[in-house]
Amino acid sequence: MRLSVENLSAGYGRIEVLHRLTIEVAEGGAVGLFGPNGHGKTTLLRTISGLIKPVAGRIRFGEADLTGAAPNAVVDAGIVHVAQASVLFPRMTVLEALTLGAYPRAAWPHRRASLDKVFAIFPRLAERRSQACRTLSGGERQMAAIGVGLMGCPRLLMLDEPTLGLAPKIRQELAQRIALVAETGVGLIVVDQDVDLLLALCPRLYLIEKGTVTMDIKDRSELRHQDVVERYFGSTV
Repeated sequence: MRLSVENLSAGYGRIEVLHRLTIEVAEGGAVGLFGPNGHGKTTLLRTISGLIKPVAGRIRFGEADLTGAAPNAVVDAGIVHVAQASVLFPRMTVLEALTLGAYPRAAWPHRRASLDKVFAIFPRLAERRSQACRTLSGGERQMAAIGVGLMGCPRLLMLDEPTLGLAPKIRQELAQRIALVAETGVGLIVVDQDVDLLLALCPRLYLIEKGTVTMDIKDRSELRHQDVVERYFGSTV
C-alpha cells in the first residue's frame, strides 16, 4: 500500500521538529532518508508509527487515515518500525524474540511461514536460534531486530539507522540482506547516514534538513557526491 505523508508538523512539547514535511512511498517501494543528525528523520518515523502525535498534517496508508493513530493501530495497518539501536530482551533466545514479533493478530497465524522467510534472509539467525540475544554480535543483533520486525508481516518496514556503529564489512552484509527484504515486496523506509548505501538500496531519496524536505531525488543520477559534501560541510571552494 502507498504511504502518503502530507504537510506533517510534529515535535516534542512546545518544540516543533517537523515543519509541513511531505514524503510518499509507493506500494512495495523503497525510500531512503538522509540528512544531518537532529534534523527530524527519527521524529518522522516516530510520528508515522504513532509514538508522537502530529500537530498538523495527514498520514495515509492505502485507504487508512493513520493521522494520530495509536502505535498498535499502525502495526495492525501493516507498518512496523525498527527503531535506532533496537534493544532485544537479553535473556530471550533468538527464536523467542522472533516469535514475540509475530504477536499482532494478523501476523500470528503466519508465524511459521514468516520464520522461514526470516531465516532465508538471515541464515545466521537460523544458526543462532537457540542462543540468548545478549550473546549476539552487534551485526547479529541488528539482523535479529529486523527479523522481529518482519515477523509482524509488515507491508511497510521502517528502519532507523540499521548500520549504525557496525564495521564496514558487516554494514555491507546487512545492506545486502535488507535488499533481499525489498525483493519480497515489503515497502521500505531506510534512514541512514551512508548515502552510498541508500543509493544502492533505494530508487528514491529525500534529504531532510531542519525538519523539512530540501531535496526529493527521484533519479539516482541526480545526486552527486559533491552535492552531499557541500550540504553537510559547506562549499569547499
